[in-house]
Amino acid sequence: MTPSPSSGTPAALPALLRMRPFSRLYAGWWMAVAASLVSFAGVAFFNPVLGALVPALQEQFGWSVAAIAAAMTIGTVAAAVIAPIIGPLADRYGARWMLVASVALMIALLALLAFINELWQLWLLYGLGRAIGVGIVDLVVVVAIANWFVRDRGRAMGLTMIGTRAGMSLMPLLLAWTLGVGGLRAGFLGLAVLVAVLAFLPPLIIRRRPEDVGLRLPRAPAGADEPSDADPVWTVRQALRTRAFWLLLLGTSVLMVVGGSVNFTFVSHLTSNGVDDSTAVFALSLWAGMGIIGGIAGGELRQRLSVRFALPGVICVTAASLVWFVLADSVWMGLVFAVWHGLSFGAQLPLNRISFPDYFGRYSVGAIRGVTAPVQFALNAFGPLIAGLIFDWQGSYNPLYVAFVALLLLAALSILAAPKPRAPTAPRS
Repeated sequence: MTPSPSSGTPAALPALLRMRPFSRLYAGWWMAVAASLVSFAGVAFFNPVLGALVPALQEQFGWSVAAIAAAMTIGTVAAAVIAPIIGPLADRYGARWMLVASVALMIALLALLAFINELWQLWLLYGLGRAIGVGIVDLVVVVAIANWFVRDRGRAMGLTMIGTRAGMSLMPLLLAWTLGVGGLRAGFLGLAVLVAVLAFLPPLIIRRRPEDVGLRLPRAPAGADEPSDADPVWTVRQALRTRAFWLLLLGTSVLMVVGGSVNFTFVSHLTSNGVDDSTAVFALSLWAGMGIIGGIAGGELRQRLSVRFALPGVICVTAASLVWFVLADSVWMGLVFAVWHGLSFGAQLPLNRISFPDYFGRYSVGAIRGVTAPVQFALNAFGPLIAGLIFDWQGSYNPLYVAFVALLLLAALSILAAPKPRAPTAPRS
């Protein structure tokens, strides 16, 4: 059955966006701003934040790196379980109430984490937050942006990356200060307040698709080859029959494994190589800040090149940065890696997120993500855990990073070998 672009419950455009000066800008850009702020909130349960908490958790409770990383594994496996349910629901009903509820739950979980005393409590609470942040927020944000943009999809996804990378930059700095002032309790409560202030209200403005509120996608400039709102219509079953789907799945799944593990081990790798804790956290913040620039650049790159060529190129630059990171044993080398990998990994993220919408359109993007996410999340779940086990065993992450370089090159080749298939249904316009 071909998905209908008009299915779901219509909703009015928020009154705020009908007022000047907001009404002068295409409403989709305000949706992207809201999605960016929600993406910021989800970072509280991302690998770099838990990685920044590892020294404090070890000092207070004596837990191993692998035991702490297990919280991430549990949450990511849970995300893999719920993603097939969330994706089709997002296609049908939109992102708004899913995101509002998700942010509220994340705030509550961060507050509860301030009072943990046992390892199982970290696994339960941080695992739930991770499941919400990845299995709902990340997935639903992609669906929302894909539905509001076609021509400018890369640029809009780059905008949402500002929120993600800003969270990765600011949250470790906030933790460095609050942990020094009041320990773990202050650290978690500080994150809860930050998320509540910045991210609770913005998702209320999000709507499912422009057609639901009487709008159309922006059209291409005069003289363009095709209208900007032309988008292929695929069902999940049709997408699964294409070679491109499986090659994209292989490539993007590798990126999930490598990216999550490197982000989690960033601070620990530097400190194990002689860089002091505060400098390592600063390098993490610098890395995330560079990711803001990289995310915008990646979005702009998609405006000029197809994902098939843009993403493999960025992946190769990322792989080269990991070779440098293996050799990094001083402050300046760590800072060079922070800039290098921050830019390339930041550019990789929006390209990765829009790969399936670009290939298979916006009408079933949630359902298709519901199929791909369990595979990607299941692989991503064990990356930090394996990294922790290797470090606890070998005292170094270097063997893991060398393997990651090879995996990234495999991912680049896989995506490069995936030409966009011919749509089974003519594009809607």
